[in-house]
Formats: sequence, C-alpha cells, structure tokens
Amino acid sequence: MFEFKDLTNDNEFNASDYRLNSREFFEKRRTSKRPYVYDLRSSEAYELENIPGSHNLPIEHFETSIYQMPFAGDILLYGGEDGEVLTAAEILYDNGFDSFCFTDSFEALFSSAEASYLSIKDAAQKQIKDQLQNSDSLTGVQIIVEPTSPLKAKNRIELVESTAAGSKKLNLKGINIFSERKTASYLEGTIIEINGEGELEPRNPQLSISKLSGSLEEQIQLMLDEQVNPMLASHGGNVMLEGIKDSTAFWWWLSGLQHERYYCQTWSRGDAQRGHPGSGRSI
Repeated sequence: MFEFKDLTNDNEFNASDYRLNSREFFEKRRTSKRPYVYDLRSSEAYELENIPGSHNLPIEHFETSIYQMPFAGDILLYGGEDGEVLTAAEILYDNGFDSFCFTDSFEALFSSAEASYLSIKDAAQKQIKDQLQNSDSLTGVQIIVEPTSPLKAKNRIELVESTAAGSKKLNLKGINIFSERKTASYLEGTIIEINGEGELEPRNPQLSISKLSGSLEEQIQLMLDEQVNPMLASHGGNVMLEGIKDSTAFWWWLSGLQHERYYCQTWSRGDAQRGHPGSGRSI
C-alpha cells in the first residue's frame, strides 16, 4: 500500500532499508498484488531489453514524474550501472514515499540468477535423473516460458541435448536447468513437479496461467485477476466484476492515476471462452 513517511524527525535516507537482491526483487514482483516496476535507464537501453511489464522512466525525468506514481501498490526500481536507482530512491524518500524498493541494476538481476529461484519435487527429480542417466546425448532440461502478460506465462519443460546460445544455466540438485535470458524474470518461484497426467511440469503458483473452470462468474473473475488487472495495474487501472445477468457480465473499469473514468462493460460467455475483452460504454 502507498504510504507517506513522517518527515518530522528528518531522518537521513538509508539505502540498505530499501535495497533488494535479485531473488528478493523478483519475489516481490511475483507476490505483490499491485507491483509497479520502473526502468530508469535510457529509452534506447530499455528498447533493447527490459523486464516484461516495466515502464521506462529515465532518471532525468524521474523527479518531475513522482506525483504520477500510483497511490496503491509496491514501487520497484531498477536502472543501469551508474547509480540511477540510488538517486531515484532518495528522491522518493525525500518526498515522503515509503512503499518502494530497488535493486542495484538491470544486469545484476540476470547475472545473479541462481538455483534458489527454483525447487523440484522428489518424484520429478528422480524421473529427470533416470532419463538423463539412460541417455548418451541428453545434457539437462530446458524450461520454456511463453509470456501471456507481464505477470503471467505458460511454462513447459523439455529434456535437451543442447541449448540456445545465451541461455542461463542453473544447477539444481545435480540437474542442469537451462532457460532463455529474456524469460529469466519468470523463473523465481517455479516448482518442477509431476502433474496429474504423470508428466513433468514447471509450475509457478503466482505466474502460471490457471485453467478456466467453474461458473461463468468464476471464470471471468479468474481471467480478470490473472490476465487483465496485472496489466492495468501498472497504469493505476483496475476492473471489477459487478454481476452477471442473462449470460452477460457487467464490470467496472477504473482507469488512470490522476483522473478516474468509469465504464460499464458487458462480457458474454462467448467473450470469456475466446478471451475477448468485451464491449462497453462510458457513463
């Protein structure tokens, strides 16, 4: 939640109170209900590579933009190698913000990826090791991440002979785990296990896409929670389901950080099945 800090004691800024290591940063991003990630590097660096769902706010524009920051949620900052995050963090602190944290740099987030990001169930570990030991060519497993939104992705796992150049290599309980660098931000919190069909599955409780089930209302609420609101949250928006009448769902859209507009939207059963955003009118 957004909080203003009491400045009456004029305490000095202590960076260590707000600094997170790579694993803590990704864990915060994964578990926060409303994470707002800001990339303080140049627009050119941001375009080349960034964390999915982050917003580019170059440090030279940061101080003039702080009052457009969200009023609820957690602010997460990362930058380059020039100490931008320390400047930005101190600006937030000096202006009364207290619900924020930062990591040292973008590159550190990926170079510091480690096996502690992952866990593996005993049955899955045994199955993988048995298959690797019975093969002369297999070298490990590749976790393949297919992002569907900034905070959601479909994961699958394959035993591989070789991996793409530039992939991250982690060793988890004697097993080589490979993952593409560009999707490494989805790894933290992943559990490798055997699913109900007896197949190996990498599952992330917060970041994996859940299968739609239950009533129409439950399916729509799940889609809003997992796929729609995480994207809107970075802009201060939120969609709330109002109710369902004659197989049509009505929902409210609250949009904007400084200005709010309200919409009455409709969503049919067919829209939900197709993942359609629905239609609506301004009121």
